[in-house]
Amino acid sequence: MAKKAEQDLDKVVLSKLRAKGKNSATRQLAEIVVDQRLAQPISEVFQADRSAEAIYEVLCAWQQSDLGHETIRSGWDDLTVWLATQHAPLGEVLPQELLDGIEQVAEQPFALNRKLILAMLDRPAFRKLIRELLVETLISFGKKLRNPVAESRLGKGLSGIGKMARGRSGGVRSLAGDLVGAVSDEVERQLEGRAADFADGALSQILQRLADYLCDPSRASDQAALRAALLQGLWDLSGAQLAAEMSRGDLAASIDVLRSSLGAWLSRPETKDELQRWLNDFVSTSTLENGSELLKSLGLLDVVRSHAIDETERNLRMLVESDAFTPWLHSVVAD
Repeated sequence: MAKKAEQDLDKVVLSKLRAKGKNSATRQLAEIVVDQRLAQPISEVFQADRSAEAIYEVLCAWQQSDLGHETIRSGWDDLTVWLATQHAPLGEVLPQELLDGIEQVAEQPFALNRKLILAMLDRPAFRKLIRELLVETLISFGKKLRNPVAESRLGKGLSGIGKMARGRSGGVRSLAGDLVGAVSDEVERQLEGRAADFADGALSQILQRLADYLCDPSRASDQAALRAALLQGLWDLSGAQLAAEMSRGDLAASIDVLRSSLGAWLSRPETKDELQRWLNDFVSTSTLENGSELLKSLGLLDVVRSHAIDETERNLRMLVESDAFTPWLHSVVAD
């Protein structure tokens, strides 16, 4: 009699667990599991020692995995191949709603931090580039002006010698030509030297003025227009053009460099302690009590909770419908 009662209980419980619908037992159980997890304190969700260990192990696994390297490279190659088939401008390929949203963000009037911009711009490589452009522009401009040698007293005197030399011996004519050429070369050399001196003196001022322009709040609308123009230039590119640029670099070499750098960082004895300290700092400075508050502050609570419940219910349903679940349930009820 007792055995039959146990079997009947098995069937009732199993039937309820396997029933489907919005209010099914499995759905309710999934909601309990997710809500209980989201109610955990931040310090429990992000246990510094366990989380740091997990993050460290994941990074080590990726760094040592050839499959991870090939997956990234294959994905990049697939993207490049697909883009190469897109000959229309990106502005016509991407959804208009997405383009509008990105452009609205770019056109927001805001000014950058001047100290931050100067810290990025005032670097030796950038100064070298600006200097070369300045010197080249100044020399080109100077050469387009009227020849300063011909207008100077010395130049006019040498021209006179050249005129007097007409009809005379070739040696005199050659000497006059050499003198004019030598003076012209000297003037051009001085022009190059002056241009270089001017560029050296003007570099800091140019960088300061560039930072002023990029960070001046009164120019916020101009800066927004500049960002919008740069964005429009990107939209005018075709997928094929973008693919061609992406193909110029050596992705495999870049991934190898990143993996090597990551491996060097992971091999440091203090790395794991640093990860744990960063997580401790995050937990200790957070004013949020649990996972629900964290997601709510990001505006993601409802969507994350809904997806988590759906996924949890799917896994629970796979479990209760499996062949191994029925004998397990029977053994629990029998005990």
